[in-house]
Amino acid sequence: MTSYGSVPIDYSLNQRRLPSSQVERIPTVDDWEDDDDSGRDDADGGDGEHEVGSLASSLRANFLPPSARLLSATDPAFERYKSIGSPSPGSSFLSPVFSHLPSVKPSRLTVASDDAQRLRRKLLRGASLLLIQGGYSGKRFIYERLKELGVTVTIMDGPDTVWRAAAEEGVIAEFIEIDFTEHDTVFQRAMDILMTLELNFDGVTTFYEEAVSLAARVATALGVETNPVSACDQARNKRITRQVMADCGLPVPRFCSVRSEKDLLSACELVGFPAILKPVFGLASMGVMRVNDEEAAVVAHRKIADSIANSSESLWAQGTELVLEEFYDGDEFDIDLLLSDGKVVYSKVSDNWACWEPWFQETGTNCPSMYPIDRQAELVKLSIDSTLALGFRAGAFHVECKYTSRGPRLIEVNARMGGVSVRDANLRAWGVDLVEEHAMAALKIPIRPLIAPAPMVYFAETAMNAPYSGTVTSSTWLDEVLATPMVHKVNYFKREGDVVQGPEDGVPDWLAEVIVVSTTSAADAVSCIREVVGDLRVPVEAKRPGAERGWFFPDHAYPFGKVVDVKC
Repeated sequence: MTSYGSVPIDYSLNQRRLPSSQVERIPTVDDWEDDDDSGRDDADGGDGEHEVGSLASSLRANFLPPSARLLSATDPAFERYKSIGSPSPGSSFLSPVFSHLPSVKPSRLTVASDDAQRLRRKLLRGASLLLIQGGYSGKRFIYERLKELGVTVTIMDGPDTVWRAAAEEGVIAEFIEIDFTEHDTVFQRAMDILMTLELNFDGVTTFYEEAVSLAARVATALGVETNPVSACDQARNKRITRQVMADCGLPVPRFCSVRSEKDLLSACELVGFPAILKPVFGLASMGVMRVNDEEAAVVAHRKIADSIANSSESLWAQGTELVLEEFYDGDEFDIDLLLSDGKVVYSKVSDNWACWEPWFQETGTNCPSMYPIDRQAELVKLSIDSTLALGFRAGAFHVECKYTSRGPRLIEVNARMGGVSVRDANLRAWGVDLVEEHAMAALKIPIRPLIAPAPMVYFAETAMNAPYSGTVTSSTWLDEVLATPMVHKVNYFKREGDVVQGPEDGVPDWLAEVIVVSTTSAADAVSCIREVVGDLRVPVEAKRPGAERGWFFPDHAYPFGKVVDVKC
């Protein structure tokens, strides 16, 4: 199957997440129809319906939907694949790169030291790693870093993805094509393909959220290091995550499954208001809404259900199960964890600035955290307890929490490294490379990262939302801030003449991003961004006269407002 037009199909970005975080979402036909640079080939003279149908087929072949029903790990068929794929004594399925590992004393690898890290890197060099789905093209830095470390990377992905070209360019060693159209059999077909190849793998993993469960199944069947399939499946479903936590005595919001409008009315009585209505599976920017009363909940339910329904108008069989859960007040945080054989070897907190409701669109972040140390410790403990309760044992995890008026509460556990800015933040501030550490964990190399005793730098980042709809009037409006010593970088997302959407018409568009780095303190970096951005004019000619207003900087919320009070 060839790509649709001259340009390989790529993911879209989650419009609610900071652009530098590069959190992917599956694109739709509309995304491509709105993209003037999509490279679609109209030379065949086909009619519009044929083109849309062809693109829909190509999208299905290249992307695995979030709620794909994979073969259960308890199914007898899964056990048959395990018996075929798992290596027996003397098997040649695993490469010989770790044949000398038994001679290395474990005590040499379970310490954090320069010597131990050099030895771990020596073990890493020459390893063969299978990645299930490469994700968005912005993840290229991951595979470039693995190549620098001497890892032989093979990516299994859809036929039209950007990673085929990456193999041709030598960024990765091999590309294995798989069609995701029949996603309920994708595991079986992946195993059938792997069994026919003359390739040896020391580990199987992924850096892409939607592929976590599939990667765990493939790794389990091949008999290599992985987190339990059950853990990965539980983390992917918000309702099940909440239930597992409740069963373990961990704090959870009031929540209720919603499969119909009738269920919704019962859920409203149980959960109360304000509340959040969202799909049980992560669908990026689709379907997360705050509701303040029953009427708003019904309207939101109908809107979300329409957008993800199993119908001829939907590309994806996402399923329509939603969850209504108690709305959390308070401040939001990211906690990055590294686990090695069930032991937490790294945990650091970053601050997320207040989201722009009702879309829960991110506005900024700073690292390291400025939150009180005792509260950071509480957030870390909840993150660790939740991750272990789900059954995870190894790798990088990006956990999202809130510190509410009743204490720390979990939003979700992401069983993969956070987006690119997350890797940069941890590397710059603490000297820990999450790409390297996750790859080692996937290869069963004990990890003990060298963590800087104090932050090496402090940085803050903000992405500026269009405060109202209109047309961008300048392509250089941020250039003047580059003269400020602490401003590290600016990124433009919209140019002069681009039409942008403001909050009055839907989820606001990102205009640009500013990154500040301080050698003094996180507060210094945050203050610099506030001063630099606060006085900038909005470079947008309003679509509706009188709609003009300034940038969204929530004075009422941390880090610009006071820390949330805790109720007794």
